[in-house]
Amino acid sequence: MKLKSVELDLTALMSEVMFGHGYAHYGYFPDGVPEVLSAAALGTAQHAYFERLEQAIGTVPGGVARILDVGSGTGANARALVGRGYDVSCVSPSAQMNEMARAKLPEGTQVSDATFEAFETGDRYDICLFAESFHYIDLETGLRQAARFADKGVVIFDYFRRPGYEHGDGTRGTHAAFLEEVSRQGVFRILSDEDLTEAITPTFVIHEHLKNEKVAPFVQRFRAALKAEYPWRAWALEKMLGRSLDKLGRRTGRAETFGREHEYRLIVLGKTAR
Repeated sequence: MKLKSVELDLTALMSEVMFGHGYAHYGYFPDGVPEVLSAAALGTAQHAYFERLEQAIGTVPGGVARILDVGSGTGANARALVGRGYDVSCVSPSAQMNEMARAKLPEGTQVSDATFEAFETGDRYDICLFAESFHYIDLETGLRQAARFADKGVVIFDYFRRPGYEHGDGTRGTHAAFLEEVSRQGVFRILSDEDLTEAITPTFVIHEHLKNEKVAPFVQRFRAALKAEYPWRAWALEKMLGRSLDKLGRRTGRAETFGREHEYRLIVLGKTAR
C-alpha cells in the first residue's frame, strides 16, 4: 500500500472517529492558522471545506440536482451532499474506501469501483465533482470523460503543481496546462477560478504540530515501556518499524513546501453551448 493511501485512510479514520463525518480532504481555513492547533480545529476546517465546496456547486448555471462524485473516497462528501438534497453517485478505484462509502451512504447509492479514465455508465449528471481527486487523473482524458457525463459543468477543489514541480505522466500538472487543455477541448468555459492556497496550508501546520508534539512523544513513551517490560516484543517492533517511528518527531517542512510547490484552487466550469 502506498504511503499516500495510508495517509488518506488515517485522515479519514481520525475524522470518522472524532467527528463522525470521515472527511479525507484537507481543511479550509479562511482566517489563517488557528490560535489552537488541534484535531478539533482541523475537523472544523474540514467541514468548512465542504461548505465552501457546496457554495461553489450552487453557482453552476441552471442549478444542480445530480452529481457524479469522482474520487469519492470514504463517501463523506457524498453523504453530506445527499443530506442537502442532492442525488449523488460515486466512482473511485479504491475498493477499501468504497466499502466505507457504501456503509455510510443510503442503500441503493451507486458506488463504482473504477478509475475515472475507465469509468462507463449510461447515466448523465448535472456536474462532475472533483474534491481533491482531480490531480490523480490524466488531464486530457479526465476532461473528456467529464464532458461525456456532465450536462452542466464541473467543480474542482484541488491542487495543481507549480511550474517545475509537475509530473510528466498527465497527472499532477500545472494550472496553466489545465487552462490550456480546457481551451483546446472547447467543451467547458471557466466560470470562476480562485486561488485558495493560503487557506489550505494551515492544514499542514496542524498536521506537523500533532505529529511532533502529540503523537511522537506518546510513541516514544510506549517504545520505552515496551522495552522495559517486554524486551523481545520491543526488539521485534524496532526491527520492523524502528526507522519509521524515529521519523515521527522530525520536521517535514510540509507547511512551507506545499505552497511553494502547489497552488490549491476552487474552479467552476460551465458547459459550452454546442
